[in-house]
Amino acid sequence: MKTWTAAFIVRVSDARSFFGFLRCAKGRLVLAIAMLATLQLYGQGTVTFSNLGLNAPVYNSATCLNAIAGTTFSVALYSAPYDPANPVPPDPSTMTQAGASAPLYLAGIYFDGIRTAPNINPPGSLGWFQVKAWETAFGTSYEQAQTNPAALIGASNIILVQTGNPPLGFPGDLTGISGITLSAVGTPPCVPEGSPVVLGFLGAALLSFLRAKNRSR
Repeated sequence: MKTWTAAFIVRVSDARSFFGFLRCAKGRLVLAIAMLATLQLYGQGTVTFSNLGLNAPVYNSATCLNAIAGTTFSVALYSAPYDPANPVPPDPSTMTQAGASAPLYLAGIYFDGIRTAPNINPPGSLGWFQVKAWETAFGTSYEQAQTNPAALIGASNIILVQTGNPPLGFPGDLTGISGITLSAVGTPPCVPEGSPVVLGFLGAALLSFLRAKNRSR
């Protein structure tokens, strides 16, 4: 009868363990691929809900200043799917709010992290986006505040965004979004007052003109 050395027995055992590990690794890889496929199937596009650095502030027409930071005003992100067969911006009333509303991070600035658009599928595809703002005292949503003519409300333009593709891609951003002017129904916007320096120059120019005119008579 053939006798196997201890070293050979160990090597055979190691080989079986190695191939077992490969089988397990293959199973893990298949599971990971299946999970990614599921994310692709059921995931939704993502965007960064922020106008920081975009020169598109929320502006209060009642004060002629950017809307103050904090909870006095609220903003919300809205989205709609992009249809290549009909590539025009949707009716704003048909757009869906993407996540909860947010306060202003700084005066005129909203910055509330990454949002998932519930109706942009598959992730990474194009979608329409808009930001709406309102005076928080008049409602928990833009639609609620809109029913009160005294509320200061406003909305940005509607832009097309290449959304992010989680977990591999970065979220899209709101490049191209316009600023928002908050105003009440029927209320004319304020007229900004001139600075003292500007008013001084204008006064001096007017005085010089009047003196020159008097000398020419």
